[in-house]
Amino acid sequence: MAPPTTKAPSRQATAECEIVSNAGNCYNAGQFCRKADLGRSTHAGNGRLIHCRLDGSQPRWQY
Repeated sequence: MAPPTTKAPSRQATAECEIVSNAGNCYNAGQFCRKADLGRSTHAGNGRLIHCRLDGSQPRWQY
């Protein structure tokens, strides 16, 4: 019997990114965030903490 296989982690997302895009990438400040993520925080690809907040009428990741 073959050992169970595991999926390799995405190269774009690191352990620091708690919330990732649908494509599996870390977010960066200035990018749009999902409405479901409003009020949540995660670490950006550069390791800095970012928050999903409204910027006008659109949710964006901000420092």
